[in-house]
Amino acid sequence: MDLNQFQDFLPLVTGFLGGATSAGVFAGPIQTLQDWWYINYGHNVSTQAALLKANREASVEKLKNDILQEVATIPPENVQEPSIKILGPALEASRYYIEEEELRNMFSKIISSSFDNRKNGMIHSSFVEVIKQLDVLDAQILQFLNESNYSKFAASPAMKMFLQDEQGIKTLFPLIFLTEELFDLHRNAAAIINLERLGIISIKDTQHLTDETEYYFIEKHPIIIHLLEHNPGFELGKLCFIITEFGQNFIDVCVV
Repeated sequence: MDLNQFQDFLPLVTGFLGGATSAGVFAGPIQTLQDWWYINYGHNVSTQAALLKANREASVEKLKNDILQEVATIPPENVQEPSIKILGPALEASRYYIEEEELRNMFSKIISSSFDNRKNGMIHSSFVEVIKQLDVLDAQILQFLNESNYSKFAASPAMKMFLQDEQGIKTLFPLIFLTEELFDLHRNAAAIINLERLGIISIKDTQHLTDETEYYFIEKHPIIIHLLEHNPGFELGKLCFIITEFGQNFIDVCVV
């Protein structure tokens, strides 16, 4: 196989590797990537018009380099021909999300994972559709959960705010999830619900963590204190959510 034919892609991979020692291993899979890249983005891979109305400032080259940098970290013995059922739909969908870094990164990771035989037991063709149904905030929450070491084995704390009297229960906020950087109660709740809809997490309304300190951040947050002060009689209730098996695989492939 003539390695010189991969004028756009293979030199970048070998550059990331620090040399061409493993170029022969990558040649076939990289040719597949290049062929499908051209199907979706055209032969001039730097042409911004290929992004169909996407933000002109978005860079196709950034996506390409992200993919190839990820691929270059795969040990040569684990490189495989990428699955077309992953590579094709992922490249097709990525053009519509390329302007949003968080989602673009997810596409680069799932594409590169299709080259890695160590990910075969985790990667699923539905992951492309999952990414397409995520917003940037959803992706940021998944990144937070991963960086905070929450997983299918460690539940994440959440709360609710409600009033209970002789007339029954009135719920002001059925789901409260906060981080230091993500503190919009309404948007966070919508994102968590969307992640549950996609099967990535499972909300446990009737369960909570035994470690009370896990809830201190929410209980003592200025937003929560303000709400309780202006809503006499309302109180907080504990709940939690866990990452599902499907969700853990998604995170291991598309986030980590």
